Formats: sequence, C-alpha cells, structure tokens
Amino acid sequence: MTGSYARLHTRVTGGPPGTGVPLDKLPLAARLALMLPGVTAEMSLLRAGFLVWPAVRKPPVHRYGRMVAAQLAGLAIRRHLWISYGGAYEGEAGLVVSRHPDAPVPTEPEEALLLAVVFGHEESVRLAGRTDAWSWDLLAEFVRRRIKADGLAWNQPDGHRTRLLLLRMGRWMRAYAARGVPWEEAPGMHLAGYPYAVLFGIENGLLAWPTPPEEEVYLPSLLPEACTMAVNGPRPPKDGA
Repeated sequence: MTGSYARLHTRVTGGPPGTGVPLDKLPLAARLALMLPGVTAEMSLLRAGFLVWPAVRKPPVHRYGRMVAAQLAGLAIRRHLWISYGGAYEGEAGLVVSRHPDAPVPTEPEEALLLAVVFGHEESVRLAGRTDAWSWDLLAEFVRRRIKADGLAWNQPDGHRTRLLLLRMGRWMRAYAARGVPWEEAPGMHLAGYPYAVLFGIENGLLAWPTPPEEEVYLPSLLPEACTMAVNGPRPPKDGA
C-alpha cells in the first residue's frame, strides 16, 4: 500500500499498514510519543484541522479559528513569531502577533500562506483585527486543494483512514491530559502536543493538556478566541454596494 496514509502510518509505527508497532498495545504516553512527531512531520496543523474538524461536534463558527490558533501555536513554539497583549484593546481583541526577528523561512506552503495572511507587510499586528475575509477564504481553499491532491479528500479511503487515526490521537491526548501529568514529567512531548491540544480543544480547563512555562513560550489561553474573531470578522461589501 502506498499513498499519504501509508506514509503517515510508516512514520508513526515504523512500518506500512498491517505492520509496525501496534499502537493500541502501548502505554498511553508511548503511543503519543510516536504519534505526535510522526503527524507533525507529515502534515501542518491546518491540514490536520481540515481533516478532523468536520467530524468534531463543535459549532462550525469556531472550527476555522481553532485550526488557525493551533497552527500559530506551533509556529510560536518554533520561533517564527511570538504572541503578547498590547494596545488599547482588552482580552482576546488585544492579542498581538509579532514576527520573530530571526525567524526561519517556513518550508511548508500552508504555513507560509498563513503568515502572509496574518502579517501582510507588517512586523506586528493585532490578531483579531486581521479580518480580510478574502484572504482567509483563499487560505482555506489552498489547504483543501492540497488535501485533495494528496488523496486525502473526505470521500477517499486514505482520507478516511487518516482522519480516524488523527481522531484516535485526539482521544488519547484527552485521556492523557485527564491524568493531570505535570509539565516536567515529559516536557518534550508536552511541547510537541500543545498545538494539537489547541486543535482538539483540550488546552484549557481542569483536565487540560500540560501548558508550556511562559519563560519557554507564551501561548495565551485566548488565542483561539482571537483567531475566531479574525476569521469571522465583518465581510467586505460586494462590488457596487
């Protein structure tokens, strides 16, 4: 078997479908230690979001914003940008995203386009104010086209298998977070998993995924809300209106 799902399965388990490490027989932490870097190496957070979110029982109005928040969290962890509060706005409306002065050049096209949508020609922007609906629509369509080109469309076998594997990872992450494991027990895995915790909505609350120390990377809890404000902002008037 070849294709996108076979590559992901091999990356995670060490062998093609039907072989490799049997994930369900491993301890929970060991499963996630294999899953998280494997998924990260094979796809962007945006792509993972577009694959799983149609199957998640959450209001559609929050879906795209949470995908964007997850990807921005991943980029912040990799030092492409940093997030802070500033200006005259309070709460999620006041979140500011700034380019890191020595940020690496993004090699993933979906990430590069997201950075272009968020920043434009600026070095620092108020995230909730980035309400260019046309640009957000362009990014969403670009991700969908790439998913389809890789044989991962909703109605394709590889898309179905990949979506199920990602949803299993989300359930495992939720069960792991519910144990209340401290950050210090597995900081590398916890950092790798945090963007996916944002994606699956388990980054906040009593049973939340372990949060990175602020001195390592600041990832404010209101990031998904700020991204939702941006992507669901007022639509531009139609020509001639």
